[in-house]
Amino acid sequence: MPCSRCGEKTLSDIIETPKSIDIVGKNIADIKDVAESIVDRRCSCFYFTGCGSSYYSAMLMSFPLQVEGIEVYAIPSSEIIMYYGSRLSRNCCLVSVSRSGETSETLEAMRIGKEKGTYNVIITINEKGAGREYADRYLYIDVGIERGIVMTKSFYSMTLTGLILTSNIIDIILGNKYNMVLYLDRLKEHAIKIIKEKENIFNLGNSYVKKNINRFIFLGSGPSYPIALEGSLKLKESSYIATEAMYALEFRHGPIATVGENQLIIVINQEGKSYSYVYRLYNDLRAMNSYILRLSNRDVDENTILLSKTGFEELDALSAILPLQLMAYSYATALGLDIDSPRNLVRVVKYY
Repeated sequence: MPCSRCGEKTLSDIIETPKSIDIVGKNIADIKDVAESIVDRRCSCFYFTGCGSSYYSAMLMSFPLQVEGIEVYAIPSSEIIMYYGSRLSRNCCLVSVSRSGETSETLEAMRIGKEKGTYNVIITINEKGAGREYADRYLYIDVGIERGIVMTKSFYSMTLTGLILTSNIIDIILGNKYNMVLYLDRLKEHAIKIIKEKENIFNLGNSYVKKNINRFIFLGSGPSYPIALEGSLKLKESSYIATEAMYALEFRHGPIATVGENQLIIVINQEGKSYSYVYRLYNDLRAMNSYILRLSNRDVDENTILLSKTGFEELDALSAILPLQLMAYSYATALGLDIDSPRNLVRVVKYY
């Protein structure tokens, strides 16, 4: 049975996304100052880290640096602790992402970095997190503490902050015109439109329950791959169902055998370098009569939810997370589950 009052806290957090974009915009000067401090430090390699949703956020914000050929690694904090800590040095910058600023593995990765002289930056929405002890720079984004347990507006705001940070680093090092700040209004307009039309997404979530779809596959390429991972995680956290995410074209190499099962394939198909390849896959899957949902800003059809159109693949990919969060909310509540209180989850993981 649908749960009429379940998920109210999480939905309130999601709806505050446009306000969160404004708040990130008010921190542009601080973000630029941190970027300048990183460049002044002459860091020759970058590590981006976090846990769970924060790790996927770290993956996406590192993408502009990867494209420009700068030495950069996106690695979960636990893996740094166990395997990569010895590679940290004074030549490295460690950018950590943590909603609470107190995630156990992330704090330990930062501690190891500090011990080795790494330049430590943390992005968080908690003004007084324990990460201050190890941080050279503490980027606090005041979007308010989330009411729900699963990450929603914090994922969007911290990822956007990180993308602006890395684009500023590129501008300073390479002199490229990588000014994402000019497109914050477009992101906000997109977020407002998605929220205004949220009932359409709720109807989709409800329809998937009625069709007994209980398996979801998320496909993304380039900067939308971390969003595919995060979208998959949101649905898994809230509904406890089988979901997976993979690079879009990898679906042809084995997993395409699952087409024909009672599953939904979600394709994130932002305009950019991967567009034509992923669009071809999408059309092939449609021809196979699979249940399919597409998120894109080009060649919009009846199966497509519109993404923002900024000219930056990273920003357009980020805009996909908002409708995916709303879909996870609607699917869970249609099952009678409370996304505000997902089983076995805690707000902050304080030991490992």
